[in-house]
Amino acid sequence: MILKDKEAYSGTDERGYYGHKQEQDVAFHLRREFGDSEQVRIIDDLVIEHGEERAQIDHLVIHPYGFIIIESKSIVGEVQVNAEGEWSRSYKGNWTGMPSPIRQAELQKDLLHALLSNNLARLLGKLLGIQTKLGGRDWQTLCAVSSTVILHREKMPKNVADKVVKTEFVAGKVKEIIGNGVSAFIKVKPRFTLLELENLGSFLLEHAATHQAGTEKVEQKPEAQTPSQSPDTAPVSEPAPQSYAVTPEPAPAETLVDTAAPTEKLLTCKQCGEADNLSGMYGQYGYYVRCATCNTNTSMKQPPCPACGWKSVKVSKDGPSYTAACRKCDRQYLVYRQAVGKA
Repeated sequence: MILKDKEAYSGTDERGYYGHKQEQDVAFHLRREFGDSEQVRIIDDLVIEHGEERAQIDHLVIHPYGFIIIESKSIVGEVQVNAEGEWSRSYKGNWTGMPSPIRQAELQKDLLHALLSNNLARLLGKLLGIQTKLGGRDWQTLCAVSSTVILHREKMPKNVADKVVKTEFVAGKVKEIIGNGVSAFIKVKPRFTLLELENLGSFLLEHAATHQAGTEKVEQKPEAQTPSQSPDTAPVSEPAPQSYAVTPEPAPAETLVDTAAPTEKLLTCKQCGEADNLSGMYGQYGYYVRCATCNTNTSMKQPPCPACGWKSVKVSKDGPSYTAACRKCDRQYLVYRQAVGKA
């Protein structure tokens, strides 16, 4: 089951485009394999925050026996990892060091563990009156790299080579890891119930929605390379196809939220047409309203932007107001405002 899919790219630089495309490719394979599964929950682009730390997980897999954190990397050329776990890559024959994606995923794993451990009472049930813990759960990390990269696996430490997989094999690797849970079940290892899987997914989506605003992954825009630059500064992404060209549109002088319409009539129940007796809610598929008249849920998901036609329109909540914002032209408009006295 896909709880949050990868959204369309809305940036303007080529390097960011290829990094985003790699994440989209991984999301596609995960969706194709697990899209209809009740036992596996997938969240793409998950922003988490705990204490003073913040992280963005490219792909999180929640399954009955634990969690798999997947870090996606768009890399061309060759990749080597030495006995110390240090990564290096080549570009046009020149080798440079790079941060370890496995270590990055491990740091994300630690922060996720801390966040969930601090909210156990609302996530997991009790056994004989004692709160269930996260102990004994399976925590795995993977790095999904571009299909075109050449991996020198024979030189990698085994614990690293086992965690590096090309894009087209990522779903199979995840399936293999989850499959190992069969032996865990025989050994009476802890297992999440369907309700606990639902609680974990809903909690993380709600948490992400709270912390997502203004925390989109910052793509570092590379400086234009001149002939005098060293090969170490060359971009690591493939050259953009000729058909890919983005011309930034001038930003509007001021972003306004249109609140002129009567707020009670902005959204109506899809079943009975009720406009007044609605309550704003949040679930695994985003914001929606529940009709107290016929008990029907109506999604707040928006059609393409009325100003520019862009499909990526995000709904966010600020107090009683639910506002839609276009990720391309920054047009904002009111979707729904909770009436005073409503939950």
